[in-house]
This record gives sequence, C-alpha cells and structure tokens, in this order.
Amino acid sequence: MYDILRFIGVTKDATTAGPGKRLELFTKGCIRGVISPCEGCFNETTWAFEGPYREMTVDECVEMIDRDAWNRQVTFCGGEPILQAKAITKVAKKLKEIDPTFHIILYTAYKVDTLMKYGLKFTWIPKYGDAMRNHLMDYSYAYSREMHRTQFIILTPNDVKELMEYVDWIIDGDYQADKRLTTHETMHDGWFIGSSNQRIVLCKATLERGVLVYFTPHEYMTMVEKNKTCKCCGHIIPKYFGRFCGERCYRRYYKRQEEMKLLGGV
Repeated sequence: MYDILRFIGVTKDATTAGPGKRLELFTKGCIRGVISPCEGCFNETTWAFEGPYREMTVDECVEMIDRDAWNRQVTFCGGEPILQAKAITKVAKKLKEIDPTFHIILYTAYKVDTLMKYGLKFTWIPKYGDAMRNHLMDYSYAYSREMHRTQFIILTPNDVKELMEYVDWIIDGDYQADKRLTTHETMHDGWFIGSSNQRIVLCKATLERGVLVYFTPHEYMTMVEKNKTCKCCGHIIPKYFGRFCGERCYRRYYKRQEEMKLLGGV
C-alpha cells in the first residue's frame, strides 16, 4: 500500500519543526516508541500502531499540503516517518512537480548513512502487537514469516536514495532529552529544536558528492546567529538583506497577511 499514508495529526504554522512556520505532519506508529522509547519524546500518542489515525492517499496528501503550506515549508515527523518513506517519496515528488520551491524536512531516529548502506530491516515478534505487523506489511518492500516471527525489509538502500532525491533535509538521530536544544524558554526564529546529537542532513548535496553532508545543530545555530532569517520561509539570509530572501517570499508573506485579515487574524 505505497499510495496510502497514516497520520495522527497535522499542525499548521509550527515553529519547532525546521525553519519558518511549517506545515507539520505527524505520522502514525514508531517501532522505537513501542520497543524502547526515546527518553523525553513529546509525541507518545504517535508511537502506537493501534488506535485511531487518519488515512490519506498520496493525492489527498499532496492536495492538502499544496493548499495549507502557504510558504511551501513542510515537515514530516512522528511517530517514525521513515516507515512510510515509499509513500512520502511519492508525495514529495508530486509537490516538487507542482512547485520546486517546496522545502521538505523528514525526521527519523535512524542514521541516514546507515540507511543508505543497508536500508531498513526489522524482525517482528508477537509481543509487539498485531497492529504493528499489519502496518509494516503495508509499508514494506518484502517480508517473510518464520515460526512466530516476521522478517521485514522495510526499505532498500535504493528506496532511501530515492527519498533523498525529493526531500531537502533529513534530521536524523534519536531525540536525547539531556541534550535538548534550544535551552531557551522561547523559540527563536530559525533556531534548531531537537537534541545536539542529531544532524541536519542535506540530501541533494549528499547524493551529489557521494558522502554524507550535514550540519550539526551547533553549526546551524551559529549560522543563524551570524545572519538572519527570511520573514516568510524562515531560511538563513545575510544580514544586509531586507526582511525576505526574495520577491517570491515577499509576495507569499503579504498574501498570507491579507488572508489572515479576512479571517479576523485567526
């Protein structure tokens, strides 16, 4: 079922999921959350494969994002989005065809370089619950049953590389509460939210160079401090720029302001 995605929720204008105000989509289900949760993870409701969720086709998801991501900033988090990478790849590809300026981020607890080399495999056993097995059957490249366990090949290395052709950044690594960033009480525009062990992997550059290209959170936040961020998309721009990175963002921002006025600022 590579044309179906399962979500537990959507947040508009999120400021903790990457640069700018982003449309943040929370996928349903996390293997790590079921087996050994990341300490301090704030998305406990997204771990379980059991329970309610919203199912959308690839085309329905594309339509929603195209409508609601007014500044073209989109983040897939979870849960564990990499489990649904095949469908997310299709969504990202269609979004880029509609508008190449879409900026797409995906969070995953898995390391990108490991995924690129080995893909993603998992062995299910009954104590993890039938719901997990059933979901993984829908998401996986292949699976085989042996006695009381099921071996899943969720992604191949080629699947991972195809995803990276259409996703701009992958934030990889498990969340570690004792390394939380930012430590400020309030969010600063453009600052990284997560933990210092994570990496901001630049997908296009990684594929082009054949080596992992990434920023550490410290490196990224240093760049933010030395520069400033676009009022619309939230990305880093030089201090000598105006409020926007270009004409396109200028127009999007003020169009959004007019729309909000019509809605009474809601």
